[in-house]
Amino acid sequence: MRLAPSAQVHAARVRRARRGRRRGSRRQILRHAAAGAALDHRDGNGFAHGEIISQRAARQRVVARLHRWHGTCFDAPAPHEKVASMSIEEAQFRGAGRVEAVTREEPADGAGRECLDHTAERIARLLQYEYGGVRDGRQRIYFVPDHTLTLGEAARLGIRSERDLYGGVVPYAFVGTRAATHAPVSADAIVPQRWSYALARMLATSVLRGYSAFSLMDACAAAKRLLRSGPVRIHRGDAEPAEASAVLHDVDECLEALEAIPLVDLAVRGVVVEHALAEETVHVVGSAQVGAQAISYIGTRRAPRIEQGRAVHAGCDLVVVQGDFAALDGVGLDAESRAAVLKAAHYDAALAHAYRPSFASRRSYDVVRGRNAHGEVRMGVRGPLWSCSAESPAEVAAMLAFRDLPGLASLRASTYESIGAFDLPDGAMVYHRADDEAGGLVTRYCTIDMHAS
Repeated sequence: MRLAPSAQVHAARVRRARRGRRRGSRRQILRHAAAGAALDHRDGNGFAHGEIISQRAARQRVVARLHRWHGTCFDAPAPHEKVASMSIEEAQFRGAGRVEAVTREEPADGAGRECLDHTAERIARLLQYEYGGVRDGRQRIYFVPDHTLTLGEAARLGIRSERDLYGGVVPYAFVGTRAATHAPVSADAIVPQRWSYALARMLATSVLRGYSAFSLMDACAAAKRLLRSGPVRIHRGDAEPAEASAVLHDVDECLEALEAIPLVDLAVRGVVVEHALAEETVHVVGSAQVGAQAISYIGTRRAPRIEQGRAVHAGCDLVVVQGDFAALDGVGLDAESRAAVLKAAHYDAALAHAYRPSFASRRSYDVVRGRNAHGEVRMGVRGPLWSCSAESPAEVAAMLAFRDLPGLASLRASTYESIGAFDLPDGAMVYHRADDEAGGLVTRYCTIDMHAS
């Protein structure tokens, strides 16, 4: 039986409507809204940053979309109603709160744990929150993790945005490591699921020549290829910024270094094989925000030294300003420091664009400069650090200084590590003092100089 023309038109409309519902049902869209949606925000350089919008705002957008599809309003706000939005100040200082430290492994101890506890206690002072003790279900919790969190870890803790932690959240564990920086050595190399091949192309001008690897075979292949043009270094994906790595000159040395890395760590966090540079200078570029206080900084990491037969991470000297990376232009950077800031900002924007949704209230990047085996000057970012680190006590001390002196434009913050007995400088804030395994007294502290920049 053949339908009349009007009936045919009606049947075609029904089929199109059904196809539209299959592409995105109400339940799927509302579930997506409840989890939060990612928006692209273009900055002045044209890069996109992943930004998590609130559940309520996401739901209202989806409700409006459903309203256009089905002609029903559900619980969309009336036209005269204003969508509620909370400023950072209101979100952080709303009612009583508590700051909690989060460690990857329990129990955690040593200098790293003391640095984490010191940073968390100072953040509690900055936010006027409590630190430690028994959690009250009515309190807002602010977290200070010792590693970059994944979205799953953040969801279990109740973290929804950068306002809830001092650190960062990424969609996959490898994104928070150095291994996200480089391309694999070949098209058939082993990489994690959801790997972004586009990121390596975006970062080509901002990193050193090297490869990322997640298997022993691929790491050896990468080392062989790079050794043709000079010595290499192998960095664990989750290595600390100040952690030194040996210069390797042949395949046997590379294999020995790789065999010292557990296979599970190699498969999950990966390694980076890079050309080694001589006469290295390590610039530290970062930004952090806690509540209403936002800072950015540029500085240099002092070269490790030997004291009493032990390698000492000498610390770093930072010039700190209020605001984002752009605010560093106001402190009169030299050409080398300006290049380091631009490379770090490029890396930061490209990483956020390649892996979404991701967000962070604390970002830090080591930018290394030196000469390769042919005497050519090279500069590149080694990787991201979106969690509490050795520079964090100085960062939070700088925020407290800016809060107490709002008119202060810039200051100098420094971190130190010393072995043995010595006289502490005036105003030093000690966050670790204990005997190490070799029996020497290790002291780590930071200082703030508000009269130098």
